[in-house]
Amino acid sequence: MSYPINAAALAMIPVLAFIAGCARGDAFANRERVQAKAVRTAIAELANLPEPMTYSAIIAPDAQVDVAFRISGYVVSLDHSRAADGRVRPLEPGAPVKAGAVLARIRAADYQAVEARARGTRDEANASVSAAQAQAAEAEAALTQAELDFARAAVLWEQESLTKPAYDGSKARLDMARAKVDAARAAVAAAQDRSVSAAGQLREAQLALGDTDLRAPLTGVVLERRIELGTFATAGTPAFVVADLQLVKARFNVPDTALHAFRTGQPLPLTVDAFPGERFEGRILSIAPAADPRARSFEVIVSIPNPGMQLRSGMIASIQAADDAASARRRVQIPIDALVHDPVGDRYVVYMTELTGGASVVRAVPIKPGVLVGNRVEILDGLTVGQRVVISGANLLRPGDRVTEIQ
Repeated sequence: MSYPINAAALAMIPVLAFIAGCARGDAFANRERVQAKAVRTAIAELANLPEPMTYSAIIAPDAQVDVAFRISGYVVSLDHSRAADGRVRPLEPGAPVKAGAVLARIRAADYQAVEARARGTRDEANASVSAAQAQAAEAEAALTQAELDFARAAVLWEQESLTKPAYDGSKARLDMARAKVDAARAAVAAAQDRSVSAAGQLREAQLALGDTDLRAPLTGVVLERRIELGTFATAGTPAFVVADLQLVKARFNVPDTALHAFRTGQPLPLTVDAFPGERFEGRILSIAPAADPRARSFEVIVSIPNPGMQLRSGMIASIQAADDAASARRRVQIPIDALVHDPVGDRYVVYMTELTGGASVVRAVPIKPGVLVGNRVEILDGLTVGQRVVISGANLLRPGDRVTEIQ
């Protein structure tokens, strides 16, 4: 277990010893400078790497589809494949299928009749459009003639060469011709609307007829078949479950404290209980942007190539992920006994030995401590790997003291 250094707690005993050492009398100081103090030392080392975390994941297909009929009917045909016993049988779980292949058929006679009626209705509607357009053409021709006749009558009326009843009759024929054109045009529009509706009904009937064939939406394998020959298949009820296992996914959850060890696109090896000793290479496909509200963890999805179809849906995988952040900040560690608190400078120091005048003396080196792991403390600054520090008797030393190292 690791936790930050608490300066106040850690300094309690060393401070007393440091002050006591500073309060020695001159008589004792002279004698101690002559006599070498026995100390033990240790070498500053790199912190051990953390053990990788192991997560349990479930293998799932890259894509899995419940294939259902859009319409209802009796199953009259099932796709077949050669089974392990050499006999040709309806598709069973594990059978390979290709995208677009017909998996099953329902009786098409009922839908063929509907399609034929819709086609007849469409043809009648098209014929009505043609007839209405012909009538409209006649009405427009009659209108043109009526306009010419009324123009002549108007000229004669102005010249007072035409009687009033004759003029009024010409104008009435013009108004009637215009009304007939308007009615004919309305009839054409109505016939065209009926034609469009009939064409839509025909397309729906043709679509329903085409849906009597149930086709595979993707290339993969059959995971489950839920219909038999002669059964009544209802619209929307899955008849087959088809999955793509050329690429599989491993799903597992991690706590928020471990999210820093994962990133999208990161290579991630895994092992599968069904194949002990074998390693599979995956890559992180996605990391959930929000935690599961119940488990308070984040789902990680790993994509794994599976060309040999070795991995199957539902298998259990184990994923190990080292703490990359901890590895990146791997620092120097020393025993906690080497750490001394200097109350005057309110800092931490360690004592290192050096040769001066043929004698081994100590000097104080200021350091910056990090987290405490067990009985060793991480050093953030002030020491490098391989340097030797005093660990036994460090609290009783002062800079310049002569020491002798004991085993």
